Amino acid sequence: MRSIGLAGTPPTSRSWYSRLSASVGTATALAMLVAPSVASASTTDRAQAATPTTVATAGVPAGFAPTSTSWTGPADGWVLGFAPCRAGSCPTLVSTSDGAQTWQQHTAPRVSSTPDQTKIHFANKLDGWTTDGQVLMATHDGAGTWRRVRLSGAVGSVSIAKLASTDRYAYAIVTYGVGSTKTTQLYSAPLGEDNWQPVAGVAVHGSGGWDIATHGSAAYVALGVIHTSLRMWSAADGSGWTEVEPVCSAHDAVRLSSTEPDDVEGMCSFGPERGYMHKQLVESVGGAAPVVLGYAPTTGITTGFATTSAGSTVVAGVGAGASWLHASFDNGATWETPLAIPDVQLPMLDLDFQDAAHGVVVWGGPAWSGAAVYRTTDGGHTWSQLTL
Repeated sequence: MRSIGLAGTPPTSRSWYSRLSASVGTATALAMLVAPSVASASTTDRAQAATPTTVATAGVPAGFAPTSTSWTGPADGWVLGFAPCRAGSCPTLVSTSDGAQTWQQHTAPRVSSTPDQTKIHFANKLDGWTTDGQVLMATHDGAGTWRRVRLSGAVGSVSIAKLASTDRYAYAIVTYGVGSTKTTQLYSAPLGEDNWQPVAGVAVHGSGGWDIATHGSAAYVALGVIHTSLRMWSAADGSGWTEVEPVCSAHDAVRLSSTEPDDVEGMCSFGPERGYMHKQLVESVGGAAPVVLGYAPTTGITTGFATTSAGSTVVAGVGAGASWLHASFDNGATWETPLAIPDVQLPMLDLDFQDAAHGVVVWGGPAWSGAAVYRTTDGGHTWSQLTL
């Protein structure tokens, strides 16, 4: 275990880190590292009075395989997936407004299933975005209609990674350019608008990645290229960005979470091996230097990270014969494993908490040999598969 702060010793698996940095932990990178037996991927309110205009169709179609989920509260959630159709496999979008008791089908964005993850993110009942990594689409009427949006200045090869939002802005981590001109940058747009612009100064040179964390109006972003650079910024109002000390080192795969406007936690993962990875939990309060809180179990390559205001911390991983959720309920001092799905090793994605009790995670996806959404209603102590 690394116990000398945030500097550490550079891991040796640079090629894997390069893939993970570019894809932010997607299936393509994971398949190279978890184990030889891993399943292979195939190519197969703004205003309270506002009401979505979409016409929902009851139920979930047979054969539906979830790829991504986004929840705006304990009762309100969206799941994007793919289902059999005349064309083979078509995007399908469903939502719940009663905590997954019932589901309604909506107009789905025209996105493709990829060997990585096709993502969806909603900020509220009206504003949502989806990406297959190449294009970004938006809805501002609760999935009634979708349109492709332009990322100003993103030229050459474009890769869209993390999607996130505050109560005022939407964000995306975008890598663009060719060869030595590659840049990884934060993009932003006001909620309800499609004017996506690069955030001045919030960028790193090269093909990189990492994460965004938000709480209320506040946001944090970490951008980096593994073993080369890591920079981090915060914005109390979601738009006035100030560079801060990174919570991890340039040699780490970085995941962020925030449960208070002036508090950000990081899961700094390093030293990847076949199915294992060191995982260091850190915290920075009020812009202070990060403090190490503890170490999660090494089992599994890190694919997700989330915290709650009640002190729960959950990290997702895949490898060593299973898919894993490791959890701490005492701010990182001790750890247990509330969920392990054995035999078929699939990534656990979109791990997120809506409040201190309710959280969700996607297991696998359409490009893999299995797919499901799991949910907790007790702060991460137990997880149950949703009926979809």
